[in-house]
Amino acid sequence: MEDSNLFRYWPRVAAPPGFEERVVAEMAKRRLALPAERRARTFRMALGGAAAAILAAFVGLNVLTGPRGAGSTGNLKAIHLTEPLDYGSEFRGSASESRPVYILENVSYASNAFIKY
Repeated sequence: MEDSNLFRYWPRVAAPPGFEERVVAEMAKRRLALPAERRARTFRMALGGAAAAILAAFVGLNVLTGPRGAGSTGNLKAIHLTEPLDYGSEFRGSASESRPVYILENVSYASNAFIKY
């Protein structure tokens, strides 16, 4: 069934008086928009398009060059930047030696602040 055949079944309605003149006047007003307003609109659209292009390029490059799977480094060998240290064994190893003595007394009498131990 063609779309043009559907339109002949719809009832026709006459436009209200003055409708055509209002439409033509609005079109003329929009056509003669201020050049500064037109430039601002063009600049906003260009800036939005540039931001969208940068975002699309960033996402595309991450998808194409990113790691395959969670935690994967691809074909590269993982390089550790920090060396794991076991501080527990250092403290346990020094336990056989004499334990440190803490002297809890004021070392300065200039301060009136109470020190909690």
